[in-house]
Amino acid sequence: MITDQEIQQFSEMGAVTIDTPLTQQQLTAASTVFDRLLPFCEPKTGEKPRYRVSTTCTFYDPELLDIIQHPFFEEVAKRVLRADEIRFFQTAIVTTYPQPNTPFSFDQHVDIQYCLSDLDATPRRMVCTYFLWIDDVTAQRAPLMYRPGSHRLIAKNRESQPELKGIVPPVAGVSLDGLPALDYADAIPVVARVGQASVLTTGMVHGASINVDTLPRKAMVITFTAADVEIDLPQNQAATKRTYDRELKKRLRPERAHIVPA
Repeated sequence: MITDQEIQQFSEMGAVTIDTPLTQQQLTAASTVFDRLLPFCEPKTGEKPRYRVSTTCTFYDPELLDIIQHPFFEEVAKRVLRADEIRFFQTAIVTTYPQPNTPFSFDQHVDIQYCLSDLDATPRRMVCTYFLWIDDVTAQRAPLMYRPGSHRLIAKNRESQPELKGIVPPVAGVSLDGLPALDYADAIPVVARVGQASVLTTGMVHGASINVDTLPRKAMVITFTAADVEIDLPQNQAATKRTYDRELKKRLRPERAHIVPA
């Protein structure tokens, strides 16, 4: 499951990587779906190739739905969020293909900004994000880069602004140069074995990196919130989520459908 020490690491650092009970058969089946849904396509004349291919809240493949509804992710999210009940929020799949003759680099941004009172509440007023690694992730194979503890630095800064306290923040991407100039730690990579999941908050400074390895890197992103916590999305994402939730609830096993909002 997840230990108290791992939850503490999540709270302080913003990310922790844990083992999951998924089998090699489940992971291989998921990888096959990635290959079908996210192929590398040669660019048309005059266009640049896309080495990072993704899709969000569009897929209903049984191999992927079995992962979304696996009780492990619900139970870990409950512990991480200090919540008796949790609800599915969003999901995405991402494949990052090798990018030849390109130096390693990475993006830096946050997807959401919290106050300390959001992070420390019971239940926590935040999104719990899983990056489930469908391949081994090395320091060269497009690791997620993040600045440990940056979510709490930003949250402390926001907590000092009375107009922001008590307001559950919306999802809104902000690049590093648009954030307060705080004493952020240097960025480090998330490395993991196939089948592990990194539990993290996208409220920390993080970003995708270039794949300078020879093999693709595949990740499935699954997010949850406490049942009574509402996190706003941009209008287009909110509409996609409502449509996806309606269909997802019908397709999950009856005993697992409760994780999807009504």
